[in-house]
Amino acid sequence: MSEVFVKVVVVRTLMLVSALGLTGCVSLLGELVGGSGSKANEAASEDAKEAPAAPGSKDYVDPGAWEGPLHQKYAGQVVFSSKPIPKDGADDSSIYTEYTLGDPLYARFWSKESPHNLMPKCDNRQRHILRIDVNGENAGKPASQISSFDLIEFNDNKVRTMASLTGELEVPFTKASTVTFTKADNDTRALREFNAIMVPKLKEGDNTVRVLVSMDCGASRDTDPLVAEGTLKVKVKPGAKQEYLAKYGAQLAPSPHPENDKLAPEITKLVDDKPDWDNEIVLGSRVISAQWEPIRNQITGVLTHYTLDAAVVVRLKKEKDENACRVFNIGITRDAAGGSIRWGGVGSDMPFPCMNAPK
Repeated sequence: MSEVFVKVVVVRTLMLVSALGLTGCVSLLGELVGGSGSKANEAASEDAKEAPAAPGSKDYVDPGAWEGPLHQKYAGQVVFSSKPIPKDGADDSSIYTEYTLGDPLYARFWSKESPHNLMPKCDNRQRHILRIDVNGENAGKPASQISSFDLIEFNDNKVRTMASLTGELEVPFTKASTVTFTKADNDTRALREFNAIMVPKLKEGDNTVRVLVSMDCGASRDTDPLVAEGTLKVKVKPGAKQEYLAKYGAQLAPSPHPENDKLAPEITKLVDDKPDWDNEIVLGSRVISAQWEPIRNQITGVLTHYTLDAAVVVRLKKEKDENACRVFNIGITRDAAGGSIRWGGVGSDMPFPCMNAPK
């Protein structure tokens, strides 16, 4: 009945090449070798993988006792509160049904069934995907098509699962976070991306926020089961969104590079001038490397050039929300002899509040 789980580590490395898409090749090979019978067997296998195990069936495993009275009361639900609620808690007086943006906000879920019983053919590869929908933007869509802000894997898939949605009981969503483009970002991913997705979509006045915990077997599908779900009414006072994002929205760490003030405008212009980025408004950049890294020829050892990493904040030109931006990790190069900076590549991105872009 442990609440121990594994936060899945996502390392955002610089991607200078693109992976080959092999899905079509695999599909074609299946048709050539197995024909329509192979497809039918595959479909039957997927159906079996998605079918939950019912009590009394050969695959069903008793998930054990409830952790406490609140687990049993709120099984299958996401709950929101003004204070942290332990997994075996008995006091639900701090639970919100209505919330005013800016007040303390904690959230957790308790499952009704174990991952094994929900997806018994998944071979202990079940993942809990945390998702958010604001003001019915994704009403009627399957969970797999709703924006996610984190994922969790549990060590024991044969007992009911439960967790704080930030990954730590004492950590609320109302806490500042910093983007570093290192492994440390994984510790704050949930609260950082929850705030970056939710707050820009809120409007002044009354709102509805729906949070879901879905489960998949290594890749999301439209038929993925729901583990838990909860809805929160959110009231936004005039100016509250800007205050919230300034206080709790993700920030870029201060640059450790001594030349940041000189390089940042050059990097912003470099990105803005690239044709591939014509659909973006480039708001600002910051150097995240402490120094230029020398790159040498692997055979001769001769210095060929220097590289560094930077962060750049952009907003799609078609984006209507003024605070719905993304931050990219990009690579910058410079010749061994010096001179102008050049494009070195782009990494993955994450949601980021526009108002916190480097000026």
